Amino acid sequence: MALLDVDHITCGYGDTQILHDVQMHADEREVITIIGPNGAGKSTLLKAVMGYLHPTAGSIRFKGKDVSTLRPDQRVLEGIAYVPQLDNVFPSLTVEENLRMGGYVLSKGEVGARMERQYESFPRLAERRKQRVRTMSGGERQMLAMARALMTEPELLMLDEPSAALSPQMADEVFDTVKRINAQGRTIVIVEQEAENSLRISHRGYVLVDGKNALEDRADSILHNEKIRDAYLGGAADAQHATEAE
Repeated sequence: MALLDVDHITCGYGDTQILHDVQMHADEREVITIIGPNGAGKSTLLKAVMGYLHPTAGSIRFKGKDVSTLRPDQRVLEGIAYVPQLDNVFPSLTVEENLRMGGYVLSKGEVGARMERQYESFPRLAERRKQRVRTMSGGERQMLAMARALMTEPELLMLDEPSAALSPQMADEVFDTVKRINAQGRTIVIVEQEAENSLRISHRGYVLVDGKNALEDRADSILHNEKIRDAYLGGAADAQHATEAE
């Protein structure tokens, strides 16, 4: 049984349908990357899984349970976490205050211990725990956004464009962090426009086009697919360096 099973969902905003009969599944401990052109529905899919949008057809199951009608906070309690591309931290608050906000569904006694675990995992955040987030770099903010999402110790972590606007060095650091989080046993679903590095740490990938499934395959196969590379990955350069996720 898949940890996450998106079964033929159709959904969108008001009368505008963005996703059409979309399927996706993620097994335990997998890293999945979703790619496609702008407007393909990639972020919409994550929002539907998180509960910000409700499908008008199809269903979303998590650990075998239909969560299609649950609110986002209820899905957090089920074990799902989501880091949006924008507005994923509170700039006016400190690192510590952001982490406390991430633990809003926890009992007061749990929050402190969970924060310490995140400081152990993200030493740079521990050094900056009293620092206002607006003074931090983009890469540090992205680390904080992930740490904040991990406060609830989710089984599924969804990341929307985690490397957006970051330097190549910081993007590499973000993907190294994703690998580490996955190695701790969590399933991760990533939406990425710059998908090369994301696919290299993934087990499988999906391509969405016009809100529909265009392809599902092993991540290394997608990296070596000439048509996909030309359309979405900047051509065939460096394809020989692609490696299968362990």
